[in-house]
Amino acid sequence: MPRPPKAREPLKQAALQLFVERGVHATGIREIAKHAGCSEAALYRHWPNKDALTLALFQEHLSEVVQLLDTAMAGEAPFLERLRASVAAMFTLYDEQPLVFRLVLLVQHELAQVLPEDMRMPQDVLADAIFAEREHQAQKKLSKKDQEESILVSAAIIGIFLQVATYVIYGRMEGPLNTYTDSVTDLCVKTLS
Repeated sequence: MPRPPKAREPLKQAALQLFVERGVHATGIREIAKHAGCSEAALYRHWPNKDALTLALFQEHLSEVVQLLDTAMAGEAPFLERLRASVAAMFTLYDEQPLVFRLVLLVQHELAQVLPEDMRMPQDVLADAIFAEREHQAQKKLSKKDQEESILVSAAIIGIFLQVATYVIYGRMEGPLNTYTDSVTDLCVKTLS
């Protein structure tokens, strides 16, 4: 099996860092290549343009985040334990890979518009889990209105989660982020009530 060219990973890491620090639109191909210690031609050997690189990078890391959440929400544990595991997984992701966390959960707003319709987002995982739990508790099939309410509740929970993260990212609260797992989970539980 042929080895991937050596420039690919440094280019991806450079793009990730610059996209998070400067923004996707403020970052050019030349800057990415220079930051990676590569030529612009090396970048074009892997991706036809910056948009293709951006989308590929976002989809790769989005899939990782969704998989983390799916894993945390899976199983037979009580819903609140799975919710806590989800918060812990995301906060640990930030503490271990802050650029991935920031790209997917904070920079994703504009990138989400160009994803395939069937690609799941982190908020989809949470909304689906909330809806499934509500159906389980009701012991019946719930309505479309109930499903929409689950989406709104998931949006509120994600708001709590992301706002705490931004406070840590911008130095308004001390890190590491995972020290807030229990407090954030408690707030999320109140939102579910």
